[in-house]
Amino acid sequence: MRRRRTTGTWAAAVGAALLLTACSTGSDAGSSSPTADAAGETAAWSYTDARGKTVSLDEVPDRIIATADTAPVLLEYGIRPVGIIGFSRLSEEDLAAFDLEGIEHISETDTDISLEKVLAADADLVLDIWSSYNGGNFGSIWGDDIERVEGVVPMVGVNITDGAATTLADFQEVALSLGGSETSPVYAKESAELAELSEKVQAVAATKTDVAVAYAIPLETSVDYAVPTWTPLGSTLVDLGVTFAELDSEDGFWASASWEEPGTYPADLILVPSTWADAPQLETPTFTALPAVASGQLAQVELRTGYSLTGITSQLEAFLAAYEPAAHVTG
Repeated sequence: MRRRRTTGTWAAAVGAALLLTACSTGSDAGSSSPTADAAGETAAWSYTDARGKTVSLDEVPDRIIATADTAPVLLEYGIRPVGIIGFSRLSEEDLAAFDLEGIEHISETDTDISLEKVLAADADLVLDIWSSYNGGNFGSIWGDDIERVEGVVPMVGVNITDGAATTLADFQEVALSLGGSETSPVYAKESAELAELSEKVQAVAATKTDVAVAYAIPLETSVDYAVPTWTPLGSTLVDLGVTFAELDSEDGFWASASWEEPGTYPADLILVPSTWADAPQLETPTFTALPAVASGQLAQVELRTGYSLTGITSQLEAFLAAYEPAAHVTG
């Protein structure tokens, strides 16, 4: 799922097809509860993560190293991590919703994790996301770093494989078990806004069943289209009734098209993340001739928002602005 450049219960169900339908428990892949250790004594906190690995601790962890994908979620619930690993796709405006003062940057990217900083943070737990991509991967802690980090701090991964609704429920469960609260100001605000926007998108989608959407990453050798259901916002949009272009994906995550034929998967509205908006490949004549691009239906929207309500809401708003005026333009 890595495409890079250098650069507790939900309030009210908005509707059966909406993302925010009364979620109160997580999936079987991730669960937290008191468990008995080998001596028969009950641990104060335990979590069985997406790998099936159970971490049991004598106390509820309060010094948590989060990753760029999990830190915003914890902060929304009022939990302040002691450190963050990796880089965020949230915009500066969205990041301004969080108080990041005093939180250590363990690493600015997800490829140069400093074990010295991990140790200095004196953490009880590291929280990352985990998906089945390429046989199973964490979101920010990869390769040899997994063993290095787990050698000094317990680490768990929240499952993101089964769609945004399930993932948000899993995040809710673990956040509440760590002392988080749904009455946190940021969470309460974003939850209400997301419910309102979701209603609007669902209503618009019902009138645009002939408008196919695609999310593209303009790589040097090809244009890669994401299968929407593995991305946080894409999964949400599918649940809300948005139609996406049909893709032929071998791995269930991406489908590639050549720059000679970038329209292999016809779409009426093409989304690209803002971090790729200035890619020279987008000026390729075969791409600019696509009906969506020629009609001005190319928008900057990031489907890989992460699982904070802040990120999803921000990009859902950007999507709605592009989606409402969009029309069917493919053959």
